[in-house]
Amino acid sequence: MIDILIVGAGPSGLCMAKTYLQYDQTKDVVLVEAHATVGGVWAKEKLYPTLKTNNLFSSMDFTDFPMDQERFGIAPGQHVTGEAMHEYLSAYAEHFNLTSRIRFRTKVIEVQQRASDDQDSLDGWDVKVEDAGTGACTTMSCKRLIIATGVLSVPSIPDLPGADEFAAPLLHSSDLGPEGPAIMKNLDIKTIAVIGGCKSAYDTVYLAATTGHKVEWIIRKSGRGPTWVFPTHTYLGPFLTWRERLITRRIFSFMSPSIFPDFSGFGVVRNFLHSNRLGRFIRDKFWGAIHADTLRDCRYQTNDEFKILEPEQGPFWYGTASGTLNYEKDILSFVKSGQVKIHRQDVSHLSPGKVHLVSPSQEEADVPSLLQVTEVEVDALVAATGYTAKPTITFSPSTLHSDLGLPSTQLNAEQQHFWSQLDSRADQIIGQSFPQLVAGPPVPRPKMSLTEKPRAKPINLGAASEASYTPWRLYRGIAPPGLTKVCDAQGDAESSGRSLIFIGMFSNIANTIRLEIQCLWGLAYLENKLPHLRDDNASSTPGIFEETALFQRYTQHRAPYGHGRFYPDLVFDQLPYWDILLHDLGLKTRRKGGRLGLRELFEPYTQADYQGLVDEWMSKKNATV
Repeated sequence: MIDILIVGAGPSGLCMAKTYLQYDQTKDVVLVEAHATVGGVWAKEKLYPTLKTNNLFSSMDFTDFPMDQERFGIAPGQHVTGEAMHEYLSAYAEHFNLTSRIRFRTKVIEVQQRASDDQDSLDGWDVKVEDAGTGACTTMSCKRLIIATGVLSVPSIPDLPGADEFAAPLLHSSDLGPEGPAIMKNLDIKTIAVIGGCKSAYDTVYLAATTGHKVEWIIRKSGRGPTWVFPTHTYLGPFLTWRERLITRRIFSFMSPSIFPDFSGFGVVRNFLHSNRLGRFIRDKFWGAIHADTLRDCRYQTNDEFKILEPEQGPFWYGTASGTLNYEKDILSFVKSGQVKIHRQDVSHLSPGKVHLVSPSQEEADVPSLLQVTEVEVDALVAATGYTAKPTITFSPSTLHSDLGLPSTQLNAEQQHFWSQLDSRADQIIGQSFPQLVAGPPVPRPKMSLTEKPRAKPINLGAASEASYTPWRLYRGIAPPGLTKVCDAQGDAESSGRSLIFIGMFSNIANTIRLEIQCLWGLAYLENKLPHLRDDNASSTPGIFEETALFQRYTQHRAPYGHGRFYPDLVFDQLPYWDILLHDLGLKTRRKGGRLGLRELFEPYTQADYQGLVDEWMSKKNATV
């Protein structure tokens, strides 16, 4: 039986394997990966020429393996290319002797719990895998299972009537790596339709435009509209600020409402900004400035064509659904020249070589004869429509889904009622401190051109259609709440059911730092090294399910136009989240030093502040193997 089985050899899986082996080199650690190469979303077969990270160098590397400029062909101030990210992760795997532990082209199909002989405790997991080459299925058994597949795995494919008769290439943006060249290099394909308003839609439009194609960009009118995609830097007053570094400064993280306990030592500042009238005035002015500066930077209001790309809400509500303009050419120049035409309409259906669009505004829906119908002739269609909430792996039986915190459509009535009550209590707690979060964003106003007169009735944009899956509900965003039982100091966490964690079912801006902290927390959890989850501290530990519900509902309210409905989506509040994990581990949360705490308040947190975390934790008495 395998000691540690890790599903996924992307950044999450590689970091988890390295962390475990650093802790105990005697462990039998095995990774399984569906692709033929490491990297996950940065696997070699997923890449296409213009793919880059939203992040600038050097904010994508791990703390213990710096991204060498010369080796990976990247320099400060540049976005990291997809090729460089793949090469970096491949080198990371080689450096930490992980590559030989990976079984490539091995897809996990199903997972089941193993019962021990006495039937009163668990004995690990049975994992059914399929070999991509032969199609043969086998079962791997493990003591501890770590799912590190991430949340960008199952493409959301729109149901387009007439797709069977479209008679032209139709693919999802996630397939641009393997299938994109056949389209982009085909001289018979002159016009490409792109459906979607998220960052992947921007990326697809840019790829098609820079390869000389005319682009018909379609953003649903009945959906939530486009997301914010802005330059990497902005001016706050006279100061040019790197946005990514802005959000890891404590003073600015305090501007965001947060349900996390304060471990910064400056809780009085955060409380002032949210509970004092003058503090709330300052906070609201800050978010107003962020909105105004972002509008200025994005230039949406300088041109009628650009204005279609203006999102429905301010940046506050979008979480990591936003992106950065990581292109060598100005993408808006293609719009201005007419090479890219934007349609804010819904797709009615497809026919041979055509996309049929309608504009269901309130007036038009009341009088069908007024429906604006557009026919767009295209030679290919790419759906940049994101990913579904459906997990990539089936956990059996489905009665486990509630306790494991998995997205599911199969909770029974009792389980639905249980979570509904917890959600209601969580909403009450959030609403007491931050009523604006529970109230949600304001109703979107219709977007008018610079010369258009107001309509008699507001446009009804509707709500984005969402899958009926429940959200990820994980304790601290990592552990299944139903398996997180308190153990005594000498107890075996594994025998109590603590043998499963999920790494990377999460999204924030500084992902590599978050991954390193999550992996260390996950290891400590599996090894029963978290003091607050031992029975001598049980009386002071809030209910695991209650904390899990509070965390999930907070992230949902915080990023309703982002991914918060499905999984944790943190931007300005990522630093307080890291703090709570570090506090659980017994590690320092204030890591800047300096007199009067000025560095702690105003300097951004970067990789340098978290170097040596694993060794720091292992040096503690309670963390020994």
